[in-house]
Amino acid sequence: MKEQGLIASTILLTATSLVTRTIGMISIVYISNTIGTEGMGLYQLLMTIYSVGIIVASAGLSVSVSKMIAEEIAKHHFSMISKVMAIALFISALLSITTSFMFFTFTDTIIHLFIADARILWGLKMLSLSIPFISFSSCFKGYFYAVKKAAFPASADILEQFIKLALIMTLVGLWAPKGLSYAYAAVGIGMTIGEMISCSYLLTLYLINRKGVSYPKGKVPFYSTTRKSILFGLIKLILPIALIAYVGSAFISIENILIPMSLRKFGASTEDSLSIYGMLKGMVLPILFFPSAFLTAFSTTLIPEIARANALGHKKRVAYTTNRVIQLTFILSMLIVSIFINYSTEISLIFYKKLEVGQMLKILALIVPFMYIEAVTDGILKGLGIQMCCLRYSIIDSLFRILMIYFLIPIKGISAFIGIMIASNILTSTLNFNKLLDETKIKIKVSNWLIKPSVSATTAGIFSKLLINQIIPTSISLSWHLCLGISLCLMIYIVLLFLVEALTSEDFNWLKKHLSPCKEG
Repeated sequence: MKEQGLIASTILLTATSLVTRTIGMISIVYISNTIGTEGMGLYQLLMTIYSVGIIVASAGLSVSVSKMIAEEIAKHHFSMISKVMAIALFISALLSITTSFMFFTFTDTIIHLFIADARILWGLKMLSLSIPFISFSSCFKGYFYAVKKAAFPASADILEQFIKLALIMTLVGLWAPKGLSYAYAAVGIGMTIGEMISCSYLLTLYLINRKGVSYPKGKVPFYSTTRKSILFGLIKLILPIALIAYVGSAFISIENILIPMSLRKFGASTEDSLSIYGMLKGMVLPILFFPSAFLTAFSTTLIPEIARANALGHKKRVAYTTNRVIQLTFILSMLIVSIFINYSTEISLIFYKKLEVGQMLKILALIVPFMYIEAVTDGILKGLGIQMCCLRYSIIDSLFRILMIYFLIPIKGISAFIGIMIASNILTSTLNFNKLLDETKIKIKVSNWLIKPSVSATTAGIFSKLLINQIIPTSISLSWHLCLGISLCLMIYIVLLFLVEALTSEDFNWLKKHLSPCKEG
């Protein structure tokens, strides 16, 4: 079968992620400008509860399906694919329908226990109806990643986001003037319809794809394995990943609920604490995570790629791929740090018209390399089947954050939380990175990974800012000023990377090799 290479899949997913994140940012900006910072704080708490339901219903499904199918393909056990999918969908239905029913039925109790603000009631009820569709979609996406047909889930994501954006902007615009409760209900309806259509689309693509599957000549197309063994195999894969997600979700929920409470202890009113929380979680962090589309795509495609190589005992290939990905992660993250530090004011004014957002963004830009390294190393470790250490690190990090939030924010306020975020990301990325070094035996390249990219990015950021301020007329719009500044920074950065040999022809040969479709077989 013809397959997309790792980088080809990654570029496709990156383009998709950029499109979907852009649409998501438009949606977030629209919602925040419509309901205000206090409404945004409450919205983030609503999304916290909603994410718990999603994680309970779908955590580990996509990764486990992707990993198991990739391994069966590597062993040429092609007839196993349908069996794996049938059992995965059964598990998905059992978890998601139960979760959706519980959330819809006991919404009042859930809100009373965690937030005590009835304005989110109908928003949560509407959102709970989307959980089964999200869970089923996770299974289909896992299948498509494993068979290297990333275009299918990519197109589904784009379709879903466009539908959500159109519905949210229409319904929130109509209902928000009636109050926040109506605005949250509008968001819930828009998101649920988007998930329904996306799931139906993926199901159609899956059925068409399976109908047209042909096995490679000379390969044995049948492998006798009982459904019971597949079920236990999937559960064995799902449980560690799900446990990590459940523990992480529980800790994140506690953390998100503690932050406004701790800010009130610091002296802020309920409205002010929700406003500060909404500004940080709903405005600053989405911008901070926006450029990580490439790394999110890498993490998604790395799991089956690493799992396939690891299952076949290709340790050198695992190490080589890991080395290249870590290098690209550092190169990208240093550029993002430079852009956020030099252009934080422009970004905050264009999106939110709030200078406070820019000040927070400039400070938190320093954690970008740690955030991105953590995301990539987590994907690689899961591909290697080392889920339990990820769970252990997640627990350590979450306990650290919760304790620091509980004790420090009442004393130092939001500045304490910013410090906690920086320390937390350094801790988890260091733990993940050290474990990855132990498992893959790759060597740290301080010069090419850290020194050269950081010096090049700093130079590019400062020089582009000075040049733009000197040659661009003040009459030009702030948006054009930002676009030109970032473009110039990127061009200077790439040139400098080649001059200092942080990027070489060997790197591009590797990219070219993986951009080409794999041959049949």
